[in-house]
Amino acid sequence: MGGGIGRVDKIAVVNGLRGLAILGVLFQHLGLPPAMAALDAAGLSALDPLVSNGWTGVNLFFILSGFVLFLPYAAGRRTMAGWADARHFYGRRFLRLMPLYYFAAVVLLVLAGFQLSPAAFGELALDLATVRFALEPHHFGVAINYPLWSIGVEILFSLAFPLVVLVAARIGLGRVLALALAGALALRLLGRAWDAHPLGPNFVADNIFGRIDEFVLGMALAHAYEAGRIPPWARHLLLPGVALVLLAWAGFYQCQYRGLSMLAMAPLNNVIDLGFACVLAASLGGRGGMLAAVPLQVAGMMCYSLYIWHVPVIDAVRPAQGLGAALPLLLALSLASYRFVEFGRVADWRALFAWR
Repeated sequence: MGGGIGRVDKIAVVNGLRGLAILGVLFQHLGLPPAMAALDAAGLSALDPLVSNGWTGVNLFFILSGFVLFLPYAAGRRTMAGWADARHFYGRRFLRLMPLYYFAAVVLLVLAGFQLSPAAFGELALDLATVRFALEPHHFGVAINYPLWSIGVEILFSLAFPLVVLVAARIGLGRVLALALAGALALRLLGRAWDAHPLGPNFVADNIFGRIDEFVLGMALAHAYEAGRIPPWARHLLLPGVALVLLAWAGFYQCQYRGLSMLAMAPLNNVIDLGFACVLAASLGGRGGMLAAVPLQVAGMMCYSLYIWHVPVIDAVRPAQGLGAALPLLLALSLASYRFVEFGRVADWRALFAWR
């Protein structure tokens, strides 16, 4: 370990941060309009940036994904020396991502089949079956479940991961991170210039090459953690990290709601990623105690199911019964798919719910 930080339960930290990320995304899509209306009515519109940026939980998801995927390679428990290692990685990754993805796709297609023409249904089915929507500008935000765009990006990075690891082994992870940061920033600027719409995913800025720096940043943190290169003073990065996140939120709010140039979204993405990286480093350094709270950990462990179902549930329930009915239905559906689709092969159900 050298002069690095002491070992902590890194999985608990990651689960807790994922819990915060999914709560932010859920609030963005379930509670944002009434929250902003209430603040504006109370003359507290200055607080709008605090409630209007739950979507940045996706940034944190991507960083944590890179961290978790690379952790066993950084620790030397797995290797990526050739095609056999890549094939094993793809097999594990497929079993983690695709069963729930395809299960949800079938459910959504069945529900959408009553409203679509045969031609539109066939095109949608092909988009979902092949994940080609992640490569199509006009279908990037899938109409029947637009948060799928980020799952498409996650799948694309999973496909690229063995190559990234091999390149990092050859030229160094630091150089890969520098190239990813520079290239992603350039593409985000290009994407915001190409499509200046303030809300929703941007096909260029938010696709794999516009977001790859977040995954590689997570990989770099995993490498530093396992090599003992996160210094002891990293535990003091929590407050600076939170400050950077709040600064980025203020900038995003100005871009999305107050007319600031959308080009500013590109470097602001770097600001919030740095903030999240500081928070993760501080949490790994022993400042993540609250992240080990069981409810927050369970939310993080269930984040994939919660994420993939929340918009379809909201769309189905909100017009008729409001959010009060959406939340119990979302929780029940997510619990079922988490237990029986994501981890149906796990015998010890207690481990799936942080039951000690």
